[in-house]
Amino acid sequence: MCESFESEKLKKLIDSKKQFFEKQTNKVAAQLLQDEIVFLKRDILPVVLQNTTIHHSQVMRYCVRCFDKAVEWNCNALLVYIPIKDDYEDTPRIGIANSRQMLDFGTPGAIEIYCNSVELLNTDGNGSTDNVECFTLPIHEFL
Repeated sequence: MCESFESEKLKKLIDSKKQFFEKQTNKVAAQLLQDEIVFLKRDILPVVLQNTTIHHSQVMRYCVRCFDKAVEWNCNALLVYIPIKDDYEDTPRIGIANSRQMLDFGTPGAIEIYCNSVELLNTDGNGSTDNVECFTLPIHEFL
């Protein structure tokens, strides 16, 4: 199971409120804080978990299945297309995640990815989509 950023942050918030609740001396403030903790834990957290963690888990299961098949077929890399939105009206945008992006130039295995031409063929009868915009996602900025 892969926890989402939002669920982890909400769990930390609930834990910090519980710690603050234990130190509370004012009964009215303690009651209000307890109500807030219960609300966050019983009403908000399940919604966040359902809408983030389950989605993350499903994406991870798919990626692992694709990765295992690529290893089985002796591939050197894996390119996975995961549509996030189907209802685009303008130019479709595809983010590229490159795990080798931060390796120094000349390092074995360092790879830069440039997508100059990507063509999406919609098999639902809408024809092809021209002018797909591809760009590298700034994944490593937050590490």
